[in-house]
Amino acid sequence: MLRKLTKYFLRFIIEPGKAAQDISQEKKALWIGFWWLITFHFLYSLTVLIFFLLGHKPVATPWLPIPPDKWYLIQTFTTIPVGLAGFLTYSGVVYLLVSATDRKPEFDTIFTTQSFTIFIPCIIFMWIPETFVAPFLIMKGMDTLPWSEWIENLRVFIIPFLWIFYMSTLTLTKITHLPWWKSLIIVIISLIPCGLIMAVFIR
Repeated sequence: MLRKLTKYFLRFIIEPGKAAQDISQEKKALWIGFWWLITFHFLYSLTVLIFFLLGHKPVATPWLPIPPDKWYLIQTFTTIPVGLAGFLTYSGVVYLLVSATDRKPEFDTIFTTQSFTIFIPCIIFMWIPETFVAPFLIMKGMDTLPWSEWIENLRVFIIPFLWIFYMSTLTLTKITHLPWWKSLIIVIISLIPCGLIMAVFIR
């Protein structure tokens, strides 16, 4: 399974459309997507555990009544279930919206292809710097980022979301044969409930 995850991770970066078509032919496509999700969220669980051990607190005020000094300890154990719930919501909405057209999609294919297109940009632009850069800044006691706010906005919002929109739209178009603009609308609408779940539980 690790070999398949690595192969498709690289292929979705290089040729997402072809990768989506190929992974849809896999007999265990759903399991590939599932284990990719587990891997991604497990890695993030380790990252937030490091934040807790370093005494880091959320920069943005959490919406839930959890003490800031305990937030990352709790998130260590909630990252996987919350992440799965958020993505199941996203992929489920995508499936329902595509089904509302004249297409007959397979949930397995939508779930697996979109799992890669959503979380590849996240692992590159969010997990890597938050795991290999942020802990050193925390240990130095830095309360502000050593780079401009616009660079941080590029890293967290603009670049990854543009990449997500591009890959998710392209792959959804490839596997459903919908017009690209319909695929884009479906992706954007489906991300809204997923984003709300993440906004509540993830910091």
